[in-house]
Amino acid sequence: MVKSKFTPAEKSRVVLESLNTNISTAELCRKYNIHPQTFYSWKERFVEGGKASLDGTPNGNVCKNLQKENDSLKRLIGEITIANGILKKTLENQKR
Repeated sequence: MVKSKFTPAEKSRVVLESLNTNISTAELCRKYNIHPQTFYSWKERFVEGGKASLDGTPNGNVCKNLQKENDSLKRLIGEITIANGILKKTLENQKR
C-alpha cells in the first residue's frame, strides 16, 4: 500500500475547500496536484464518516464496545492458560 503524502487533516481541508468555495474539482485537483479519482475517494469517505457520526452510534460507543469485548477475551485467554497449566501438571504427575 502506498503511503499518502497528505495527512488526514490535509485531506479533509481539501474536501472542505471544495464544499465551501466555487472552485471546480479539476481546478482544485490541479492546485493540490492530486488525481480527480483520489479527490472523489476522499470526498466519499469524508461524507460517509459524517453520516456515521450522525446515525446515533458515535465512534466512542463502538470503541467502548470493542474494548469491553477485548477485555472479556483477554480474561478468557487467561483462564484457559491457567487451566492448561493445571492439566499439564496433572498429566506430568500421572506419568511418574
